[in-house]
Amino acid sequence: MDINKIQEQFNSVAKKYDNRRRYLIPCFDDFYKSSISLLKYYRDDFKTIVDLGAGTGLLTKEMYELYPNAHYILIDIANDMLKIAEERLKGLDNFEFMEHNYVEDIPVKNCDLICSALSIHHLENDEKEALYKNIYKKLDGSGCFINLDLFLGETETIENLYNTWWYDYIVHSGITVEKAAWEKSRELDKENTIPETIKLLKNSGFRTVECIYSFMKFGVVIAIK
Repeated sequence: MDINKIQEQFNSVAKKYDNRRRYLIPCFDDFYKSSISLLKYYRDDFKTIVDLGAGTGLLTKEMYELYPNAHYILIDIANDMLKIAEERLKGLDNFEFMEHNYVEDIPVKNCDLICSALSIHHLENDEKEALYKNIYKKLDGSGCFINLDLFLGETETIENLYNTWWYDYIVHSGITVEKAAWEKSRELDKENTIPETIKLLKNSGFRTVECIYSFMKFGVVIAIK
């Protein structure tokens, strides 16, 4: 992972990041809201929730709707993004914000739930392997990890179709994105297929791993310790 490039990219788009999300994510509500609602049927008593690559706090905000009494730790390398998250969650005292590279370590002790959205796909495979093992170690005995992310199609043909469809959706969504700029921003992506991700998580020790939501390149994978 080129941390400097990723940090620079996300700090540069921080102010307009949230406004563009719905234009860039065709399944926004299902992705950020409906998919994570399944967690309440597993446990309704998560006390400490860690958001890796928390950005502007979009996922944390949705988690807060489910678990308003939990303590939240938002971790990101882009401080400008975290400042927006702090503003979004202003007035609430159960939130911590950490500018930190979670690939190096997750600076918390035990926690109940670790979540992430659109962040881990930037990592190289060896970094993902190490991260998943660290996530497993940080979770308590009935802890859970949920990852909302971009994934590769399982064949080159389908992957190309996904990308063509996605860019066409963006073009017609109401914002202007030059194809060359879009393709350049995606050079930082190191996606896996969903089956590859499930295998990595199981190899890290998780006993139950499954994709609970999938639409084109967007997917949600849950892993239970």
